[in-house]
Amino acid sequence: MKTMQRKVSSLMLTGLVSVGLSGCFEGELSSNDQDILSDQPFAYVVRDYPDMGEASSVNERPPLDPRAPYAFEPGAQLMVRDRIALSSEERDVLTRYFGGSGYDVKDLDVSPDGQRMVFAAHGPAGNGAHSSWNIYEYTFATGEVRRILKDDDLANLGQDTNPAYTNEGTIIFSSSRQHARGDWRLLDLREYLDDFNEPASLLHSIQPDGSDLTQITFGSYHDIEPSTMNDGQIVFIRFGRIYETLEDCTTADIDDPDFNQQTNGNGFGQGNGGKFPSGLEEPKEWNEQDKCVLSVEGEAGERVFVEDILSLYRITPSGGNVHRYFGSLSEEFSDASFIHYMDPIPTEDGNLLTVMRHIHNPIYGGDVVTINSQNFFAVGQPVADGVVGEAEESMTPGLVNFYPNQVSPSGWYSAVAPYDDGSGRLLASWSQCLTKQDAITGVCEGSSTVDNLSAPQYGIWMLDPQQNTRLPVVQSYKQALYTDVVIADENELARPYTGDQHNLNLEENTAVFSIRSIYDLDGADMAEQFDGGIETRRDPSLTRPDDRSERFIRVLGKREIPADLEQAILADETYNPNDGVRENIYLWPLLGTDNKRALYDVLSYAMVEPDGSAMVKVPADTSFTFEVVNKHGKRVDLIAEDNYNYNYLMQHPQSLLLEDGQVLKCYGCHDPELDIPHARTDVELASANPGAPGDASPFPNANPEILAANWKDTMAEALVNSLGTLVSTGADTQRYEDYWSNPPDESLAFENTYAELKTKAPVNDPSCLTNWTPDCKATINYLEHIQPIWEVCRTNPNDNDAITSCQNCHRAAETKSCAAGGGGGGASNGLRLGRNNASWDPRFVESYVELFEADYYLRETASGDWVEVDEANLAAECPDGVDGDLTILPEPGVCFTRRLMSARGAIASARFFSLFDNDPDDDAYEVETTETATIRESHKGMLSDAELRLIAEWLDSGAHMYNDPDKFEFPTP
Repeated sequence: MKTMQRKVSSLMLTGLVSVGLSGCFEGELSSNDQDILSDQPFAYVVRDYPDMGEASSVNERPPLDPRAPYAFEPGAQLMVRDRIALSSEERDVLTRYFGGSGYDVKDLDVSPDGQRMVFAAHGPAGNGAHSSWNIYEYTFATGEVRRILKDDDLANLGQDTNPAYTNEGTIIFSSSRQHARGDWRLLDLREYLDDFNEPASLLHSIQPDGSDLTQITFGSYHDIEPSTMNDGQIVFIRFGRIYETLEDCTTADIDDPDFNQQTNGNGFGQGNGGKFPSGLEEPKEWNEQDKCVLSVEGEAGERVFVEDILSLYRITPSGGNVHRYFGSLSEEFSDASFIHYMDPIPTEDGNLLTVMRHIHNPIYGGDVVTINSQNFFAVGQPVADGVVGEAEESMTPGLVNFYPNQVSPSGWYSAVAPYDDGSGRLLASWSQCLTKQDAITGVCEGSSTVDNLSAPQYGIWMLDPQQNTRLPVVQSYKQALYTDVVIADENELARPYTGDQHNLNLEENTAVFSIRSIYDLDGADMAEQFDGGIETRRDPSLTRPDDRSERFIRVLGKREIPADLEQAILADETYNPNDGVRENIYLWPLLGTDNKRALYDVLSYAMVEPDGSAMVKVPADTSFTFEVVNKHGKRVDLIAEDNYNYNYLMQHPQSLLLEDGQVLKCYGCHDPELDIPHARTDVELASANPGAPGDASPFPNANPEILAANWKDTMAEALVNSLGTLVSTGADTQRYEDYWSNPPDESLAFENTYAELKTKAPVNDPSCLTNWTPDCKATINYLEHIQPIWEVCRTNPNDNDAITSCQNCHRAAETKSCAAGGGGGGASNGLRLGRNNASWDPRFVESYVELFEADYYLRETASGDWVEVDEANLAAECPDGVDGDLTILPEPGVCFTRRLMSARGAIASARFFSLFDNDPDDDAYEVETTETATIRESHKGMLSDAELRLIAEWLDSGAHMYNDPDKFEFPTP
């Protein structure tokens, strides 16, 4: 695995039972069966281990590779025994079910009550009812086998593997079907691993009766081998790739890119080639020449080195809070990257147990290792100073060599299961290292070489690390490989996932997330460079509220486009004729100019306190994200002032989902490229926010009536403690109150509500305007909520309060939304705000296109003035090109595109907002011309604060035509 430095400390155990050799290599029986005995059933998968073959390409994966979840290797058998004892008999539970042998089976997992087992199996070739990988369940008491998805057609629609029970009793599994993207037989919208030309295998959940099939992870990855921890969270392996462009590859480096050789002699190879390091010496890190040998040609002819990344991730059973749990993304590439975790198993102490093996080792074995995930982010990365020990530690006696074509005197392990009865015992598949000389089989010794290695003979053994014993349980024999072992034991420590619970008196179906400071970026005080640091930022005598652009957290409910609707739009012959004559417009009728496929609801607001802290109320069991906005409701990450240091405050890239009553705490913001898995809630990270100076104390120079309960509490926590309630509003109201000045300044308070709108408020229930509940949401659709703003009759304060509308001036000649109102308009007007279909293409809405269309271009003269450029003369007047969608000032010699609005967000739509507000945060996007001041004077005061806030919310969430897909209507013939 790439994160591995291979610093496993092997336990040099003594007192092992001596092993005798025979044709089947059973081993000497223990005189004390109690050392082995457990009255719990156990199950295992046995097969003849397949030939490894040649790994001659970066995109070829050997058999039984976890990176290839769909690979079918027929010939496996699922065996069950009633108790762990030498005398127990095995039975094949699937041959009768499938009507014969030739099936494949893998990925065993036992239910928390120990009564049932779930697994993935693929029927024999030619078995139409079981022609793909599917999820099955076995009941130990009755011996019954059943498929979770009963219908053959539905079951065989995807490749379903890697099942695991949650502590609630549902089943998590990995699947190619990508259920959220619809029926791929009609229109394949699935995400793919391009290098392998196969759909991503992503996590889904399902009830044991086959109901409630739900996709819970998304992306171009393989999310595989999930297991449930005692606290209810799911740990799994994510396989993805990164690509490095190489600069110094020579022809000699790449003439013969054999994947098994290193032409410069410096590397150890990746496949079955030789020159591997002996024992557990730290593997060589690859230099540029090594990488050149194994590079591929890029699209532009450059050499690209492809690196596989397998890291441990965690997620909640309902799909919330997916985050990297253990593993590195930036370790230098070396031979250790081919050592991977196999099926990590949570242990009683909260760590993980796994078999680690080299994926190209034809022995298919490795070592049993514990991953100290409680105290390490990755190998060499402890969660805190003072942590001692190793991130990975061997649980087996002796020294296990991982690499292909090596002698491993202590043998190899291919599967493991903990007894979990407090004894520390393990049930493991083990093969001793054997040699063969003149038909005589012997045990490997230190002087043995790879030249006389004999084929391994795996069996299942009881391993007791505390007593230094290893005793046989299931007979070993030639070519036998055990790839899964599980024990049917009740897990008394398993509990449903709830997360940390808050003690606030809030409504039911409500949760809270708490941010220690938005000015904290991975422990660094980002306010220090320009604003004096967090301690200056929080001091009301030094920093006034209007000195801070960062005023609110806005919570957005995040939902996916329904798969059937997406497929229907893409297949619609009106929108997407696919005839080569008229261009397809793809999802424009739903998404508009934005290409982000997520749709949004506005759920709530909360103030950002002076120290950057916030406590925010959110509806439970709802997928959400959040962003930081200014007092005008505009997302602040687009602010382009030279001394603005908070452009990292973009919309949170990962969806969150909290249980009822849960509180999720985070320290601040994070660089996604940083190697530390920052989202782990079980690890205390360094904080840039010093917090309260003491217990029961006020903050320096702040309102002395607000006391922090504890040393280091944030201002948000202190305010909740002082008021006895959470200051958070629903989406209907954006409210600010100055609590912190000494004394508080009432003149700074303001409130902006949907109730002030003259048009339809975007709430799902009118009662939400007076009584916001966790079921309330604001969903903004262009034609339903934005277009009416252009049409409503209003007074014009710049024309003696004459009645008019935006559309009255900005219209085609034959339309007028406010019939009795004034306004010129007409066909020659530069901006048309009609709701009808555009005259140039009836598939588009006229006003929407006009708002986002580039309508003129500017260039800067030598004297520093900005002049308009004739569109017909762009090539001559803009020799260095035209800058794009409302970016900040371009380089000299580059012309500037002018649009009223940008789907990038409200700040980038400064040309529109500057006509109506006085927001300094978007000044860098404004370019003054001689006409600008006149236009502003004619528009000042025309739109209300509530209307401007609504438009800002809509733009910041992507400027979609629809955020509520249920409102979408196809055109009538």
